[in-house]
Amino acid sequence: MDNKFNNMIKEFLANTDAKDEKELNKRLQEFIEKYNAGQIKYKNTILDDAYELLKKAENAKSKTQAIKYAKQAYDMCPACFDAVLFQLHLESNPLKRWKLLEEGLTFEKNRLEKEKYFDKDNIGHFYTIFETRPYIRGLFTKADCLILDGKIKQARDVCKEILKLNESDNTGARYLLMAIYAFLEEENDMLKLYKKYPEENLEMLFPLFILYYKQGNDKKAKEYLDKINKSNPYFIKFFKGKMEVNKAVPEKYYSIGDSSEVIMYFNQYDFLLDTIPTIDYYILENSKNKK
Repeated sequence: MDNKFNNMIKEFLANTDAKDEKELNKRLQEFIEKYNAGQIKYKNTILDDAYELLKKAENAKSKTQAIKYAKQAYDMCPACFDAVLFQLHLESNPLKRWKLLEEGLTFEKNRLEKEKYFDKDNIGHFYTIFETRPYIRGLFTKADCLILDGKIKQARDVCKEILKLNESDNTGARYLLMAIYAFLEEENDMLKLYKKYPEENLEMLFPLFILYYKQGNDKKAKEYLDKINKSNPYFIKFFKGKMEVNKAVPEKYYSIGDSSEVIMYFNQYDFLLDTIPTIDYYILENSKNKK
């Protein structure tokens, strides 16, 4: 959903008197029908115009042109924080990237606080609020950049802030935090996080396996290694050099329990993997009965 479409829905519903969810859904269906028929009257806001400039940046033919449009979008309307995030991905200088990110996040947080988005009722639900989604994406970008700079504890604190603001965790900060806890060997915090998000996938199970491997707790390490092999049969095939790539899954995407999940993990969490250079021997030795 883009900014303009979101505003059109809000404006349309503001003029309805829906009394319950059933009636609200009926009004939403009415909106969709009128929208598709071109019957919704709406005047662009300055933020809408800024997002249209950002769209030009995304479709620009050159990096220079893309940055130009993105800067124009943010100068036009500083509420278009996505324009800052777009520029970050094009900035190769880490010092300039940090300056851009920190200044952008500070401004965005102050703006959201002034507009009451940080009120108690909203804490924990930021991604369900369209206007606060870019801020959550910005925090996740910050955590990612901190990892690249080797500032693991700072990245941990940012991930915890994301989960505080957005408990449903649409950006997957819990997965990064699990890997960080394994890196730092912070068992108690990791177990609390796993209890809150008890998922049986590689991003949750592998850090637990690594934690206990690092601690020398073979019983626990083997327990989680077994869970990993049950959740994804391609895991052991990867270490045996027998894993075939699933070409049906598009690049940069992955599917739980598939070879693409294994590839994603070993590409994305290298900061943790670099701390266990001989783990393949342990995995092969303790997965001998796995095909």
